[in-house]
Amino acid sequence: MKLPAHVLEQLVQSWRIGDLSAEELLDLFRNEPSVRSFLPDGYFVTDPRSGIRILFNPARSRRPHDNHSHVQESRPEESNCIICQGQTTGIVDAAQLSQGYTFINKNRFPALFPLTSEDLSRQKSFGASSEYKSGGTALGLHFLQWTSSLHDRDWHNMPAADRLIVMERLAALEEKLLVESPQLLKGAETSTGEGPEAGWVLISKNFGRLVGGSLVHGHQQIVLSSVMPKRYSDHRQFEQKRGETFGAFLLRENPFELMVKDYGPAVLLVPYFMRRPYDMMLLFKRTGLRYLHELDRVELQAAADGWRDAICIMREVMPAIGRETAFIVLTNNGPGSGLYFEFRPYTQELGGFEQLGLLVCQADPADTAGHVKRIMAAL
Repeated sequence: MKLPAHVLEQLVQSWRIGDLSAEELLDLFRNEPSVRSFLPDGYFVTDPRSGIRILFNPARSRRPHDNHSHVQESRPEESNCIICQGQTTGIVDAAQLSQGYTFINKNRFPALFPLTSEDLSRQKSFGASSEYKSGGTALGLHFLQWTSSLHDRDWHNMPAADRLIVMERLAALEEKLLVESPQLLKGAETSTGEGPEAGWVLISKNFGRLVGGSLVHGHQQIVLSSVMPKRYSDHRQFEQKRGETFGAFLLRENPFELMVKDYGPAVLLVPYFMRRPYDMMLLFKRTGLRYLHELDRVELQAAADGWRDAICIMREVMPAIGRETAFIVLTNNGPGSGLYFEFRPYTQELGGFEQLGLLVCQADPADTAGHVKRIMAAL
């Protein structure tokens, strides 16, 4: 199955995200009719114990494709894929691949949205009450990047040249959102971005029902947020305290035997503090990096190849150990990060001790790295 080219072209509002002004991009979001019924509440609160910020959008529970049987994840050729049928929002960026297209559109069920002052005034939530001092206004833009218009194509089975194009478009979106963030997030008093940026770009991939991947058709989620996630402040504090980025620290301190593959400008490894079996990270040797769009073409190819290899490993490991295939890919960008990716397969649940902050990992990092290398050799 695939999204036909003529249907895709009818959905295209812009072929290149960089061609849109901030005002045009905001208008495309605010005038998308199918999104208006699923707007977030527009505020956040902070857990006083940890500093973690919490957003609210009860409308996301009404996603029609969300609460399905687990069998859905094992049927990649579903005839009722809404993306292949073109039942989606307008496209703001698209690029041709060797077969089909990769494209970016607006999330119909956004975690954050460029709410107007009129929208905010209509919100009836305790978050607007003056007695809650730990939060504030939460604004942003929520995108989806569809890896391919072909239903059964994703990072693990696409040609290297196609993977590079997908990564380049992801980097272009990140750059656009950061450069335009002062205009896109205007009115968000809580923003404390550094330099010319006024917000944060969050990039992740969820695959599988168990980690919130409600659609099988391969995709990435991208959010421009006025609210700074805890990980970003952690990275900043790490660099301020140690005088180096987290990426530089881990490349130096992680044992050599835990390295899985060297791509030249980047390294795939199992971290010595592996939280769950088969956790992996991809780090760049140019450790002063902060953002995806700062990578040159060779580094972008290394990133795309690292994603491919790590995802292939997770997709092979999980059925072999009797687990439903589910994983998360996290992009760690921003000051203090050194820019790195995390690959987190859902190989073990979080129990009570884990929720309190004491994790018991059911595998050994050295054994895991050895197994991952054997899988890699067979790819």
